[in-house]
Amino acid sequence: MKLVSIDVRGLGLLPGLAGAAEEISAVFARASDESFARPHDLVLSPDGRRLYVADVGNDAVKVLDPESLAILGAFGGGELDSPHDVAFAPDGRLLVADTGNDRIAVFEVSGTEGRLVGSWSDGMDSPEGVVAAANGLVFVTNASGHDLLALRDGKVAAKAGRRGEGPNAYVRPHDVDLGPDGRLYVSDPGNNRIQVLEKNLGYVSELGGPAYRFHEPKYFALDDAGRLFVADEYNNQVKVLDGARRLILTIGSGRAGKGPDRFDHPEGVEVRGGDLWISDTRNGRIVRYRLTGLR
Repeated sequence: MKLVSIDVRGLGLLPGLAGAAEEISAVFARASDESFARPHDLVLSPDGRRLYVADVGNDAVKVLDPESLAILGAFGGGELDSPHDVAFAPDGRLLVADTGNDRIAVFEVSGTEGRLVGSWSDGMDSPEGVVAAANGLVFVTNASGHDLLALRDGKVAAKAGRRGEGPNAYVRPHDVDLGPDGRLYVSDPGNNRIQVLEKNLGYVSELGGPAYRFHEPKYFALDDAGRLFVADEYNNQVKVLDGARRLILTIGSGRAGKGPDRFDHPEGVEVRGGDLWISDTRNGRIVRYRLTGLR
């Protein structure tokens, strides 16, 4: 479906989804222990049995039971330096934005174990986001380079971006993901927005301004229905946008804290079905919420 723009800073809408907004809610279910050190993005395994967390301060990827949030294992110690993002490739390998080493580290994973099998460093400048497409391309955001890369076989095939405020300009881009609409979504926290691009890295639209009041949006997740779940770090909230890109739910009081409906600078989000996982970064923990009212 084609994204179009309206007058709220290019707010992208998906035609056919402009009816009544959904009314969904999120209920706190559980929190992990607090042994994490600035956990960032997280990803559920394709089979849904494991949750993998980029544990920045511990220089590792931790593996959790997604329901109980018990820590089952960890890997990457001695190999990773400040990993920020984790994403599965179509072949089942785990791609890790190994930020401090200026590379994407590639792991073969089996349950709680991970084995480093390769890395890509071409064009890397503090990479903080990574996602793999079915066509073999891997997209990477460079936080220090203020740009977006498309890799093929570990080499830069295309590049977009510069430091700035306009279309396809960025200030510390963090996450990148592919939506069910076939387009790329890129968080641009220094400009308090999320940019929407074609797979060829051409600019489409942006999500920002008074409609969302983002303050340093970092990592996000898209579900199969096209809803966008955004860790809005400096607002201490997670914001949910429907397929028409309307803000339909805000989780978090907006004040830093600990407990149900309170976060301290959350940075990572993962969603599948009625479950939502959030990296409560400065509280050093992972929390799980149950979503109701989805359709």
